[in-house]
Amino acid sequence: MRRIILFFILSILVFPAKRLEFKDFIKISRIRDVSVSPDGSRLAFTVSTPSLKENRNLSYIYVKELKTGKCWKFTESGKDFAPRFTPEGDLAFLSAREGKSEIFLIPKDGGEARKILSFASDITDFRFSEDGKYLLFTSDVLPTYGNFKELEEKLKKKSLNKWFLADRLFYRVWNRWREGLYSHIFLATRDGRVIKDIMKGIRKDSPPLDLGSSHDFIFGHGKIYFVMSSAMEPALSTNNDIYFYDMASQRITQLTKRKGNDAAPLISPCGRYLAWLSMERAGYESEQTEIKILDLKTGKTRSLTLSLDRKISDFVWGNDGKLYFTIYNEGYHPIYSVDLKGNVEKVIEKVNAKSLALRGDKLYFVDESIERPQEVYSYDKKTQKKTRLTSFNLKKIKDVVMNPMKSFWFKGARGDRVQGFIVKPPFFNPKKKYPAIMLIHGGPQGMWSDDFHPRWNVSMFASPGYVIVMVNFHGSVGYGKCFTDSINKDWGGKPYKDIILGARYAIEKFPFIDKERIGAAGASYGGFMIDWIEGHNPGVFKTLVSHAGVYDQKSMYGATEELWFPRWEFGGAPWEAEKVYKKWSPSSYVKNFHTPCLVIAGEHDYRVPYTQSLQFFTALREMGVESELLLFHDEYHFVVKPKNRRIWWEKVLDWLERYLK
Repeated sequence: MRRIILFFILSILVFPAKRLEFKDFIKISRIRDVSVSPDGSRLAFTVSTPSLKENRNLSYIYVKELKTGKCWKFTESGKDFAPRFTPEGDLAFLSAREGKSEIFLIPKDGGEARKILSFASDITDFRFSEDGKYLLFTSDVLPTYGNFKELEEKLKKKSLNKWFLADRLFYRVWNRWREGLYSHIFLATRDGRVIKDIMKGIRKDSPPLDLGSSHDFIFGHGKIYFVMSSAMEPALSTNNDIYFYDMASQRITQLTKRKGNDAAPLISPCGRYLAWLSMERAGYESEQTEIKILDLKTGKTRSLTLSLDRKISDFVWGNDGKLYFTIYNEGYHPIYSVDLKGNVEKVIEKVNAKSLALRGDKLYFVDESIERPQEVYSYDKKTQKKTRLTSFNLKKIKDVVMNPMKSFWFKGARGDRVQGFIVKPPFFNPKKKYPAIMLIHGGPQGMWSDDFHPRWNVSMFASPGYVIVMVNFHGSVGYGKCFTDSINKDWGGKPYKDIILGARYAIEKFPFIDKERIGAAGASYGGFMIDWIEGHNPGVFKTLVSHAGVYDQKSMYGATEELWFPRWEFGGAPWEAEKVYKKWSPSSYVKNFHTPCLVIAGEHDYRVPYTQSLQFFTALREMGVESELLLFHDEYHFVVKPKNRRIWWEKVLDWLERYLK
């Protein structure tokens, strides 16, 4: 017993428990692109880790042998990603080690990486055919050109231009100008000979610019299935459809013809069925998704998941004829299955599964929680056992104290049950009073979930000694179709009421919250809600943080890229629904501004242009409100560069401490 006590005391002295600090947080890796070898013996995945020194993420391919448990870094350049096994078990991947993104391959027995395909512009993704003789890849190109040599010369010449001429919408997206380029699908041989641009002459993108998936182009027994917008102006429409290119006739045929979004095609292992994710209503990007299936033998199409009132995020085929998929559900991304008769079953509940892969009876996925960063896990369908396979991040936080997310429910707008979450600060003492921060998610059809977020990290917010409160207000996904739809034309209505009611409920329910020291922070739609609260604060919040918030709906419409979004949310364009745009614009309530606010934006944000934040900051200063503007010249909707992330956290936590500590 003495030895045990002595060991415990020594372990505390040598490895003292501590709060999560930025120096720990920035070391956390993100894991994606989980792929299983054809024989099921190995996993490959991408591990991306921020580097303050290089001010970028270093990206490596790792491989794990499932029988021996051995896991090792398979590539060394720091610019490798998207591993794909060939049918023979060799491992191909994308790498920018020589400047632009190209396809490399390492034999399954090991050896040096060999470049197997380079192209005129960056290769953005690729797939092998069933027999491994061919591959598909995507690259941004001019829609019309003579041969590939001419294309390369045109792209070089275009890169020198200091001007850009647009003749249609979607001329910029997220953080880049389109420059007249479109993502096309190319067919090539295994040895790197590019055969054909199957979309040559088409001024459209595949994968589509938005509302796509991780598998929007695939081989399928002599055909190439792919997703492309069917609209003349994709910026005005969510109408993506599935097409196929017949390799024998070299003709493209449109397969789906619904007005909503169709994406993510996958062929069943037996080759008879094509499944995909489908949305019913046109123009609504947050429409509930369902799994549709086409019997390629009979030509009949049907839905498999109509009985499930949840949004599906991704799926894979199993060899047992079932489809395994992830959904949004009350703060989690659990895994479900459905058979060809439409029988839906729960597989794993309390997980945040991402990057789903399957081989035989084993499911492989990435899981995480608010106090536990990402690792790779397996799940045995027979034994129903979940097993952690990696420990990249657990080693980095072994001495860090973080608390789990706890759920609570309260009566929100319309008297509906609304879910909230609370996270206590490290070294929590129930006898003390703590300041609190209400975090507001984006979307608005988003969801707070139990994850270790790479940017809006809940444990980082809690670390200095804050209680964190989060509400999945009306409009959030994970609570059924009606709950999500309820925000349409009501941006500052029910969601705002839920946030205020949720804050008041937390104050009453949790006596350790100091009601005199509560702040709020949010980004994107969350930033809009902060701007809205600035004009409607009932005295609950002492300070605010607005990141990339929408301030004036009318000017936002004229400068954003996805126009289907505001047209759906507000019932048309500003000249068609002027009263709605004005009603839900924080700019209409400037005279009520009085709460100290930090405003943050990225100059390359084309989703919510940074001028929205400039207008908001100008109004705050004119009204004499204590406020500061933090503008990143080299960031967009998200702050991703490690050095900028450090500045972001320093400024945000300093601001909150100024008013809440």
